[in-house]
Amino acid sequence: MSVRRVLTVLTVVAMLLCWPLVAHAAGSQPERRTATGDAAAAAAVSVEADFDNDGFADLAVGVPREGVGTAELAGAVNVLDGSANGLSGAGSQLLFQGGGGVSDTAEPFDFFGNALAAGDFDNNGFIDLAVGVPGEDIGTIADAGAVNVLYGAASGLSASGGQFFSQDTPGVFGGAETEDGFGSALGVGDFNNDGFADLAIGVPSEGVGAAARAGAVNVLYGSAARLTATGNQQFFQGSSGIGGVAELGDGFGFVLTGGDFNNDSFADLAIGVPFEDVGTVVDAGGINVLYGSAARLTTTGNQQWLQGSGGVAGVAEASDVFGSALAAGDFNNDSFADLAIGAPFEDIGSVLDAGAINVLSASAAG
Repeated sequence: MSVRRVLTVLTVVAMLLCWPLVAHAAGSQPERRTATGDAAAAAAVSVEADFDNDGFADLAVGVPREGVGTAELAGAVNVLDGSANGLSGAGSQLLFQGGGGVSDTAEPFDFFGNALAAGDFDNNGFIDLAVGVPGEDIGTIADAGAVNVLYGAASGLSASGGQFFSQDTPGVFGGAETEDGFGSALGVGDFNNDGFADLAIGVPSEGVGAAARAGAVNVLYGSAARLTATGNQQFFQGSSGIGGVAELGDGFGFVLTGGDFNNDSFADLAIGVPFEDVGTVVDAGGINVLYGSAARLTTTGNQQWLQGSGGVAGVAEASDVFGSALAAGDFNNDSFADLAIGAPFEDIGSVLDAGAINVLSASAAG
């Protein structure tokens, strides 16, 4: 593996995941560290939503490197309350595992708050918060990952009725495995248009057959009884016709975003695959898009996008990591959500790693 590829992988992971790795020194005990060492600063993760349904948006901010008691890098989430005077510290909340009834226990290197997503999963008028915990150990399985879900109420986010999901939760596809990183990325959308928000969960280090770290995405569906494993789905490249092949280190599910790209009232899901090799071009990157339907997300009509193909501007080049970041929005106000795609290490002429953004405009055809 080239030095540049190593640096690319480490830098992107540090920026977007603050993913816990394991470092072994000769004759020493294993020590989990962030990708660029303890001095690295975590990328800010925040989400805006009206958790207490008072008409003012609130702000949840992930602090995945927060120490909780003696548990270093256990992670926490701060929530600031919105008001007529803007955000306020009055009524703010500090959330962490084991505190105030939040499920599980704050443990070293859990990275609670590494990913956040908001949606009304039980359709009761209060927005709820999903919190990724990619470094969570499940029993003796290190860094398998988990997701905590806190539900909105008039008093703000509440641990009452909160949920804890992992790939060992009964009915959830996959099975918890070492360093899967379940919960590294989260995305929300009403994929089956039933009025309940659904939750997509990135598992970018999921092994698929013999392909280690190929990556996968699990989807849990909302209901009046909150998020449920009933009818849950798991997707990975090459399954049921999804574009691409599950390959070593692709990182399918590294980043997720929902949006109605074809304006059919069903939310769709864009999936970043930043370490996708394009032919012999290593880590050029790509994205996959799955479309919503009354029968949930479907692989029917799914799409794969790469730079330099299908009319996408640019050329697939080594270590561009196209698909490292995604954002959906109706940029031209035509009622179709469009998609912005980050390529942070795109070379611009002779300027190495200057970075670029591709924007795909949507239509009735996707």
